[in-house]
Amino acid sequence: MTMAWDAARVVEVARRLRNAETGAWSEAALRGVAQGLGWEWRDTADGPRLITDAEPNTLARWAPRLRPVGRFEKDYVHGGEEYVGLSVPVAVTEGGAAAKVAAFRDAAAALTNEFGTAPIMGAYGEPGPFYDFGPSWGTPFLRWRQRENSLELRAGEYGPELLLQPTDPVENWFWRQGHGENYALGGFFGSNNDPANAGLGSPGRWRTTDWEVFASTLGDFLRALPAETHALGIELDLGIHALVPGTGGPVVFHIACGERLEIVFDTEDLEVDIADPTALGWIPHTVQPAVLEHWIESPYHSGVFDIGAVDGRKLARMMVDTLRGLGVASPHDLSLSDHAQRVRGYYVEYYGLTLRENP
Repeated sequence: MTMAWDAARVVEVARRLRNAETGAWSEAALRGVAQGLGWEWRDTADGPRLITDAEPNTLARWAPRLRPVGRFEKDYVHGGEEYVGLSVPVAVTEGGAAAKVAAFRDAAAALTNEFGTAPIMGAYGEPGPFYDFGPSWGTPFLRWRQRENSLELRAGEYGPELLLQPTDPVENWFWRQGHGENYALGGFFGSNNDPANAGLGSPGRWRTTDWEVFASTLGDFLRALPAETHALGIELDLGIHALVPGTGGPVVFHIACGERLEIVFDTEDLEVDIADPTALGWIPHTVQPAVLEHWIESPYHSGVFDIGAVDGRKLARMMVDTLRGLGVASPHDLSLSDHAQRVRGYYVEYYGLTLRENP
């Protein structure tokens, strides 16, 4: 069962959040924001609670939440902020990933109709801002960036949430993850040419030479990918080149993902062969044809996976074992097809893949 605000209420609260006078994100300023929204500010031993008129049996899941500056936030605030976020659930669902994605899409449509295309979109993966772990069903987000504050539609544990946050701290955290260490960032991050993105920076990708590290982050990237892409209304079209010995680095895999995920393995331009790709988990096209549209013809594919049904680690292991069987020396010998980073007007960095575009 899903309980959700209608589009008019989503837009009304979003508009009021965008126009809120948050000052320097002090407690005094946020008490005023809560009062203006008709919420009660209640001090408790665990910090302030914001009380709304939600039904008592869903209060905990519907309640707005303030994020105070604490251990993981303090290094990224420089304006005296006492809080770095105000989250407001707009849907609560007892269903699985598909139900949460549907609720996210409904809220996204209402906000896009009101505010236009979000200047920033993506999926946080792990870790999220200030080292959060996101909900298990996926971590999609749309962000309407402004200089002082940014409004975001993001994934919550029970469905989509509105998040008002000061712009500088979250971008400061993001930028400083460009240190190059393993697992620094996951997911993907896309920005467009909207004037709102003036001054926006993106950290560098991290890379690894370790196949086990690469398999782990690839599995995490694939696990919730259909939920994230469908929630955002995008389709990813990712070709992965590999420096197989004796070749010029052909496309070995093509990942297609919108509402469903499918990967094909192309052997056409390879000088070496995997003795039995089916032993690694690949399905021959002659036994079961690929379902999604791919821009390479391939004799093998992964099967097609719906939202919530992806075994990311199994798929990643299949791909890595294939690459190692072909003699690819290192994940540094992989790259993305040259159009992969352009998605519906956004330029996308795939931090969870760790790969750059093919030079």
